[in-house]
Amino acid sequence: MDVIKAGYDQILWLLGDDHYVTEVGTMNFFLFWTNADGEKELVTAPLDGIILPGVTRDSLLALARGWGEFKVSERKVTMPELVEALAEGRLHEAFGAGTACVVCSISTVLYKGVDYLVPVDPADADAVYGPLARRLHRELLDIQYGKTPSPWSVQV
Repeated sequence: MDVIKAGYDQILWLLGDDHYVTEVGTMNFFLFWTNADGEKELVTAPLDGIILPGVTRDSLLALARGWGEFKVSERKVTMPELVEALAEGRLHEAFGAGTACVVCSISTVLYKGVDYLVPVDPADADAVYGPLARRLHRELLDIQYGKTPSPWSVQV
């Protein structure tokens, strides 16, 4: 299947028989949901030899952990888990993250012939970013451009 001709922008890379979600295109994949235990959680794949470590990935995880507002995990998530969370209304948003785009929200995932609509921002049907993706994007860029003091950035 030619994903671009079919109207998609990226490929969601799945691994193994359980369809472990690894990356989206060349970006790290993140999802923000209420997990099966009822906890709000930001999840991305672990650095298990499949996923390349990246500065953007590490920065987003550090920002989210620093807020202390929800659980932040590096663990495997499968497509069946993601589909179940969507069906149960527990998936709040999903996004890719990497050097070129910083953060890019995901609005649709084609899986086994079914288009699954991923929430971006329920409060704004035209939103490009979900609330968490927008916040992470803004805060990281504010650090990069020196608007927010940080030990990660030295102004010259």
